[in-house]
Amino acid sequence: MGFLAETSQALAFPEDGMRLLISVLAGYPLAAIYRQFLYDKNKTIQYSYFTIVGIGIYLFNCGYETYHSMISVLLAYVICNFLPGTTLSVVLAHICFLGHLLIGYWFAESHEYDITWTTPFCIMTLRHIGLVMDVYDGKKRQDSLRPDQKATSVVNPPSLLETAAFSLFFSGTLVGPQFTLNRFRRFVNGEFLDPETKQPRASALRVSICRFLAGIFYAVIHQWGCVWIPQEYLNSAEFYALPFLWKCIWIMIWFRLTMARYCAAWLLTEGAAILCGLGYNGLDERKREKWDGVRDLHITGWELGSDFQSVINSFNVGTNTFAKNHIFRRLQWLGSKTMSHVVTLIYLATWHGYHLGYFVLFIYEFAAVFAQDQLYALIKRTPGAREFLDKPYVRPFTWLFGRLTITMTMAFGFLSFGLIKKEKWIGPVSSMYFSGWIWWFIGWPVLHQILLRTLPRKPREAHVEKEKKTE
Repeated sequence: MGFLAETSQALAFPEDGMRLLISVLAGYPLAAIYRQFLYDKNKTIQYSYFTIVGIGIYLFNCGYETYHSMISVLLAYVICNFLPGTTLSVVLAHICFLGHLLIGYWFAESHEYDITWTTPFCIMTLRHIGLVMDVYDGKKRQDSLRPDQKATSVVNPPSLLETAAFSLFFSGTLVGPQFTLNRFRRFVNGEFLDPETKQPRASALRVSICRFLAGIFYAVIHQWGCVWIPQEYLNSAEFYALPFLWKCIWIMIWFRLTMARYCAAWLLTEGAAILCGLGYNGLDERKREKWDGVRDLHITGWELGSDFQSVINSFNVGTNTFAKNHIFRRLQWLGSKTMSHVVTLIYLATWHGYHLGYFVLFIYEFAAVFAQDQLYALIKRTPGAREFLDKPYVRPFTWLFGRLTITMTMAFGFLSFGLIKKEKWIGPVSSMYFSGWIWWFIGWPVLHQILLRTLPRKPREAHVEKEKKTE
C-alpha cells in the first residue's frame, strides 16, 4: 500500500478524491512559478509549461488512461485546422468529444460517485466543443454574429501546442472553470498584466487568498457533512420513519453539505487561476480591478439568492454560460424558447452520463423554472401585487419564502442526482410521497389555471403603458 493509499485510509478520504484535491491545490505553487518566472516569456515557452505540467497532472490522476485526453487534444487540433468553419466540424466535434465521453461513461461508471479519467474529460469535452464552435464562428462574416459570438469567435485556429496548452492548463483542466481560447490568448499575450509596470497585478494576491480560504471552508463543511449525514442515512429505516417535515429538513441539510463539494473545488481552482492572472476581468465602475473572469461560483448569490434565476446565475457559471451561448442561443431555428430550453437541459443531462437520475433532475429543474416564470407573470398582471411585494416590511418575508422554496425544491430534485442510482434514490423519494414531482408537475399547473381565472387583471392599456415607462 502506497503513501497516498495509507493517508486516505487514515483520513477516511477516498484515494481518487485525495489525488484530485492535491492536483487542485498544486495549482497555487504552479501559478506562483508562472507568476514569478514565466509570465513575460514568449508564447512557446508558456505553452510548453502549461502542456508539460498539465500532462503531469493527468498522469498523477488518471495514469495510462491519460491517452484519452491526448487523443482529444489531437482531434481538436485536426478539426479546427483542417475543417474550420464547416458544419461538418461541429458535427464531428460532438461525435468525437461527446461520443468519446459517453463511451467512457459506459465502461467507467459504477453505482458510486467515481473519480475516473472521465471526470476531467467531461470538462475537456465542453472546452473542445466550444473551441470548434468558436472557430466555426470565426470563419463567418462578423456582422452576422451576435455580440457573445463576436467576443469568443476565433479567426486564426490554434496550433497543436496552443491547443494542448489551452486544454491542459493546470487551473482549469480537472474541475473547470470553462474559458474561451480568446481569453486564454489575451492572458498569454500579457493583456492582463499591469499596463504601467508590465508585471502581474498585485491585487490578484488578496483575491486569490480569499477564494482559497473560502474553498477550504467549503471543503471542511463537506467532509464534516459526510460524517454527520452519510448518504446511507437517506435509505435507512430511521429516515423512513421520520415525519414528513423532518425528512424535508434533513434532505435540505444533506443537499447543502453535499453541494459544498462542488463549491470547494471551484473556489480552489479559481483561486489559482486568479493568482496566475487568468481571472482578470477589467475594471468596475469605481476603477477597481475585477477578478471574476473565470468565476464558477458567486458565493453571495448562491447562499442568499431567493429564486431559481439567482442559482443559475451564481452556480456552475462557466458551464451555464457555455450552455447558453453555444447550445441554447443556437437553437433559435426551433422557433420556441421552451423547446430550446428543454433540448439544452437534455444535452447537459447527457453530458453528465447515462443515469436516469440526471435526466429526472434536469426535467424537474425545467418544470420548477417554468413555474417560476408563470408566477412572475401572474404578479406582473395582477393589480397592486408588485407594489405590495416591494414594500420594505414585506420583502424579508418574500425573501424567506423564496429561499426556502428553492432550497427545498433543489434538495428534493438533487436526490436523483446525488444518490446516482435509481435503487438508491427511489426509496427516499417515495418515502416523501413523490411530493416534489407532484407539486411541480401537477399541483402548480392546476393552481396556476385557477389563479389565471380568479385573480383580477390590470387593464391592458394601463399594463402596456407601465411597461413602456419601465423600459
